[in-house]
Amino acid sequence: MAARQTSQSNAMMYALVTFVALFIIATAFAVIYYVKSEEFRTQAELAREDLDSIATPAEKNSVGRIVGTAKEGKSYLGTMQEIVDGLYSFILGKEPSADLPATVKFNEISMAIDALNKEVLGKDVNPAFGPNGVALLKTIEELKQKLENARGEITNLEAINNDLQIDMEDAVANTELNKQNFLRELNQYQTEVDEISNRFNALQQDMQAATTEQIQDFQNKLEQEQAKLRQKQLDLRKTEEKLNETDTLLDEALTKLDAIKPKPDKEVQAYKPDAQIVRVDLQNGIVYLDAGINDHVYRGLTFAVYDRNKPIPENGKGKAEIEVFQVTEQVCAARIVESDKRDPVVKEDIVANLIWDRKTANRFVVAGEFDFNNSGQIDPDGAQRIIELIERWGGQVDNEITVETDFLILGAEPKPLPMPTQQDLDINPLTQQRYELSRQKVDAYNMILEKAANLGIPVFNQKRFLYLIGYDTLMHKNPML
Repeated sequence: MAARQTSQSNAMMYALVTFVALFIIATAFAVIYYVKSEEFRTQAELAREDLDSIATPAEKNSVGRIVGTAKEGKSYLGTMQEIVDGLYSFILGKEPSADLPATVKFNEISMAIDALNKEVLGKDVNPAFGPNGVALLKTIEELKQKLENARGEITNLEAINNDLQIDMEDAVANTELNKQNFLRELNQYQTEVDEISNRFNALQQDMQAATTEQIQDFQNKLEQEQAKLRQKQLDLRKTEEKLNETDTLLDEALTKLDAIKPKPDKEVQAYKPDAQIVRVDLQNGIVYLDAGINDHVYRGLTFAVYDRNKPIPENGKGKAEIEVFQVTEQVCAARIVESDKRDPVVKEDIVANLIWDRKTANRFVVAGEFDFNNSGQIDPDGAQRIIELIERWGGQVDNEITVETDFLILGAEPKPLPMPTQQDLDINPLTQQRYELSRQKVDAYNMILEKAANLGIPVFNQKRFLYLIGYDTLMHKNPML
């Protein structure tokens, strides 16, 4: 009996140990399962946050509608990247770098379009297109329409020009024909006049040896011949009037032709903007221009500022004057020297300097006398000060007008000295030499002015010159230049 109880006790002990062991194992598995489930839940939460950063819930549900059908072997994001790369290549004409972000690609496209609008199309593009600026398709359509309109106008002008050319050729032909007829009639009249003159001379000889009756008879014949001669002269005058009338018609035809094909504006180069204001800091009196070291801009260079919506005025007077004080490769900063408070400088205003040019050095000729302080007295070194200013800012000064001259800066006409009297010469023999030198200056001045007019060289006086280089204020503040 005792042995049986011992056996039962051992069995219970084994069962208890087994139960405890199983409980511990189950607990261990439960802990491991819980830890793993927490890890999986954390990973799922991180994955959900990553997915939310890629697309919102609404975008996830409509990703197929947004992107379209995903290409075989590619995800929707990969398909979208391929579409962006395609647009980049289509617009810029080159393949994008593999590690280039989509935002950078978009910025490159946007900058290229802005550069095209500002540097190439300029005023031909309508900035009102699109919510963010110029729309390419609308721009192309408008430029195409403008091109078609321009072609139509050219066709019409060519037709008008051809008609006027035909009329002019007809007028020239008629003039030549009338001239030939006139010369032929003139030769015929001259022959008849010579014949009449010969007859007259013969009659005079006969009259000397004839009787009174013969003389009377000869006089009658002479009067008849003289009447014929007067009639011939009258006919000759009528022919000359017809020729003058034909010349008048020819001049009118040429005038109409000039109206259709007007002469080019010889001063258009002087009124071309040189740069544009891209930023304005009125509080500190500073503006920034879209030109820098790469465009040969340097410190001390001045510009006149003009309204972006108006053409440069004929007198060259700007709304402000600025002076460059800092230059980088593509941008420069300038201080506002003088401005109109009623018409302040704003972004996209244009600037100009008659001397300075981005690409080439303009050629100048300086002639005449200059009065910088408006005292009524000519400055002896006035012309030299203008020359030094031009050369300082990259211009080239020549002594004579040629076909390569771009601008003539013209001062007042030199006044010749009065012709010396004998008493003046007795007092100072050099008076005659000074007089001749003053006359030579006047003749040289007039010759330069006449040659500039013949070659169509733009002429600027002192005031307009200083306005167009934005230096009028500084010139008065610094009389020594």
